[in-house]
Amino acid sequence: MVERVYHPIRVELFISAKHLKNKDTFSKSDTFCVVSLQQGNSTYFEEVGRTEVQHDCLDPRWSKTIQVDYFFQQRQPITFTILDHDDSSPDKIGHVHTTLGELVGKGDSSLDISQGGTLHIHVEEVRSGSDSFRIRFRGIKLAKKDYFGLSDPYFIVSKSVAPGEWRQLYKSETIKETLDPIWESFELTEQELCNCDRNRLIKLECYDWDSIGSDEMIGIFEVPASSILVRGAKFEIFDPNNREHGGTIEITDATAKKNMTFIDYLRAGVQISMSVAIDFTASNEECTNPHSLHHIGGHEPNHYEKVIYEIAGILEGYDTDKYIPVYGFGGVPQGSHQANHCFALSFDESKPYALGARGVIDLYRNALNHITFSGPTVLAQILQKFIAAASSTPPQSVYHILLILTDGAINDMDHTVKEIVSASELPASIIIVGIGKAVFDNMEVLDGDHGTLTDIYGKKASRDIVQFVPLRKLTGPGQLAYEVLKEVPNQLVSYMKKNNYQPHAPGHSHH
Repeated sequence: MVERVYHPIRVELFISAKHLKNKDTFSKSDTFCVVSLQQGNSTYFEEVGRTEVQHDCLDPRWSKTIQVDYFFQQRQPITFTILDHDDSSPDKIGHVHTTLGELVGKGDSSLDISQGGTLHIHVEEVRSGSDSFRIRFRGIKLAKKDYFGLSDPYFIVSKSVAPGEWRQLYKSETIKETLDPIWESFELTEQELCNCDRNRLIKLECYDWDSIGSDEMIGIFEVPASSILVRGAKFEIFDPNNREHGGTIEITDATAKKNMTFIDYLRAGVQISMSVAIDFTASNEECTNPHSLHHIGGHEPNHYEKVIYEIAGILEGYDTDKYIPVYGFGGVPQGSHQANHCFALSFDESKPYALGARGVIDLYRNALNHITFSGPTVLAQILQKFIAAASSTPPQSVYHILLILTDGAINDMDHTVKEIVSASELPASIIIVGIGKAVFDNMEVLDGDHGTLTDIYGKKASRDIVQFVPLRKLTGPGQLAYEVLKEVPNQLVSYMKKNNYQPHAPGHSHH
């Protein structure tokens, strides 16, 4: 399996403020903003940029923007410190603490400054040739190269990489017996076509295919990339060896196609809605036992709480209402006499929600003493509940993530696979975190990294939506969130593209 490299997304922060507190006695403050980010696993904030100074201004719109690397799978605390420029030492006007994820999720944020005033942050993705073009050529009255029939033309498109050096970008199909071929369209990103430099030379070579000897040149042309992006443009081609006219090539299609990114979908108002499912099977051991995976004692959170805090703490930033449904499975809830494999931790099925990561942990702690641990470990009912929720919202508006925390291998593998295959058609991802020291061999199968998940009826998952991670393999701070969330942006984009959901133009957020 090829290991995918997860590059950060470069984002640009546009910063302005209103109603800043004045620090100067005889004039208005000379204001600027310093941006600091907590990088990786560091506990320190590191300055990543500062704006210019706006003189005599308490409502600054700073023109200097700040660019930073954004990772969906990391919690990235960020601080904006507003200062009054002074020759001796700057006076602090106020500050704002938030996370980069919150800013990216909203697109436009208005935040209260600690000592008065409002800070406004607008975030845009820094694009680097991610848009693509669909290009189509046709030949008109191409030169006849065969004695006993018409030509069999095809073309090759190349870009200049150094003087006299070309790199092939695309080779067309051969169309038999014609001097007026209409070739299939092809797609290239702007980066592939010209490295985002539209003055870069592009060469088209047209050949007559020959089944016996070598293919014969019909003609070529060389033009800047910008010229082949004009629909209806025509170019005469000539054989470079003898300058014979080889006919005309016309561009019949040059459609710009915006390659939608994760941030484009967020900007269009797509919400990420999270659900949590927690394992209450007997193998966890009763929570009064100090060795229990559910044990609450001392100042340290237990393993379940650590995972909830780390994952929900990131995902809640992308959900405007922050209401998270929380379910239990494998336990006997109060008032019941048998194991329930999908029950609300609030014990109110009509209101299974907690508010944010902190609320999930509070709900979990309150419920612990009212659940008898039982079994077996089955996930199908939890998945059915999740599928019902994911099916009930507009597919282009909400992307659903289910976080399942379990301490052992599952006992209903066939049913679980069947439900996951069904869920693969929906705007949904499933994250399974293995808690404790159990052997999770059969969980690895669900991950889809070793082949497409297929149910017992032969139906295949339409895309890979499961990420399984055993907690014991992850020790460093932030490592868990990185491992379980790194696939989510690609999974969301792949779902939207597969279903041809086009977001509105960036900037038209629904927030």
